[in-house]
Amino acid sequence: MLTALQVEYEAVRRHLQDVREAELPQGTLIDVGRIPGLNWDVALAETGPTNTRAALVTQSTIEYFDAEAVLFVGVAGALKDDVRLGDVVVARKVYGYHGGRESVDGFSARPDAWEPAYDVDQLVRSARRNEPWAFLAPDTRPAILPRVHFEPIASGDVLIGFRASETVRRIRRHYNDAVAIDMESHGVTHAAKMNRAVRTLCIRGISDFADPDKTTRDAAGSQETAARNAAAFALRVLRDLRPAGWPAREVPPGPATVVVSGPDRSPGPAAWDSRPVVRIEGQEYLLYEGPGDLLHESRDGDVLRRQAVARVVSDSDSTRGTYAWLRQVEWTRPPPGPGRFDPLAALEQESRLCLGLRGPDVLQLTRSGNTVTLALAWPGDPKLGRPVETLHELLPEPAVPTDPLRLWSIVKGLADVAQILERLSSERLSHRALRPTAVVMHRPHMALRDFGLATVSPRPGENPGPYQAPEQRYGSGALPGPATDVYQLGAMLYRALTGRIPEPGLPPYRGPASVPDGLVHAVAGALREDPGARPGVRTLRLALLAAARELASVPPQH
Repeated sequence: MLTALQVEYEAVRRHLQDVREAELPQGTLIDVGRIPGLNWDVALAETGPTNTRAALVTQSTIEYFDAEAVLFVGVAGALKDDVRLGDVVVARKVYGYHGGRESVDGFSARPDAWEPAYDVDQLVRSARRNEPWAFLAPDTRPAILPRVHFEPIASGDVLIGFRASETVRRIRRHYNDAVAIDMESHGVTHAAKMNRAVRTLCIRGISDFADPDKTTRDAAGSQETAARNAAAFALRVLRDLRPAGWPAREVPPGPATVVVSGPDRSPGPAAWDSRPVVRIEGQEYLLYEGPGDLLHESRDGDVLRRQAVARVVSDSDSTRGTYAWLRQVEWTRPPPGPGRFDPLAALEQESRLCLGLRGPDVLQLTRSGNTVTLALAWPGDPKLGRPVETLHELLPEPAVPTDPLRLWSIVKGLADVAQILERLSSERLSHRALRPTAVVMHRPHMALRDFGLATVSPRPGENPGPYQAPEQRYGSGALPGPATDVYQLGAMLYRALTGRIPEPGLPPYRGPASVPDGLVHAVAGALREDPGARPGVRTLRLALLAAARELASVPPQH
């Protein structure tokens, strides 16, 4: 990772740990360290300004470290009015704008342009779509998050401070798609181009508008903000950049059950939404943001619960590229006496339930004092290189017409879930916390991310939120159980049909002709207030399978 200025260097340096200094044969001093959660050794250099200096340091650094990738990170000036201060511009092209011929007829450009490799291009686009600011500390995130522009930039040795200058007019005339300008990217990219195997990217935060107000904006901290944002997005790209020779992103076939227990010597638990990486018994997990409750922390009296989707960061070939569903329970007072509910034991029991009922694979189980952490396998998307989505992403919003193909996927998938719930019911247990984010879309099937409240005794007020069954509410007088799972399946199906969550007093759903009558009746039965009047899990599953077959026979609409 290369920077030109001290402010850029410091923005990257604050992410490094275990830093040591290396001296290149030419005398260049480099900081070498690691970034928690990333499978990379990172060498950080400050090149100084101008393309020539940047090229010399880039070339010598690549050769000394036998580098696999070069990320040039720092600040730039904006050339377009729709690029804001603090935005990040990733170079889709780098123009050396001095290339040309001067004659009596004026200046004729001879374009000299560099472009990133296709796999790096795709990584940038993926990072821009998916959690681009995972490495931007919460206390530095503005109310309006910066945007990421994947556009060309112009690079030359002139410090621009006047947008109406002849140099800017020349750039607009000959390189009019450039949105930003700097003084080093051309040198970095051309030095890296001499090493074909080195993947290269220029990531620039916008600190000024290449105008006379540059000094004022710099004094107000615009460079610090721009450099911080550029460093955060660079780490987001580096998170998914894979060294040459690594296998394609995929989940290893078959179960990978490893249960580990013992003292955790890592620092005490901290809020997971305030840091991108957590370390549990020597294993690091890179946390993902997600919709709904996928990254969540809650407190119930003296019990603190955390959960998140994460990527397993490991040197092991068997776990490399895999993902996990992390759940952690912390008991903030001494363990309870005999006969009292123990939330730590409940989470440990769930790991045994997963093993016994062919639930999600257990990757790790640790207990440290009054804290237990359970890591369950979460399937990955080998094409996109990220965790698969949940049912939440498939459900429609209100007023969205029912799509028969999407409805078929949901109905068929929830029939798969109902089969798992049948096995749970055979053990006299029930999930009781079903919601869209609890159903993982492991195509062509769907699966449960965990077993919810199955190891916790029913109690009034459990599972608060829109998918709470009537018998789970305070004062209901009924006991939650397998019928609760039926209601919650029905609630998700109702959402799939209408785009709304069922509420008391809503008229019965009457679907269009494309929706099978059997599905309409099954949903209505599942949503009955009286748990005893609802169909059993098996009956509902068979009704869903019949409806899925009927939906599959519906001709596509044009």
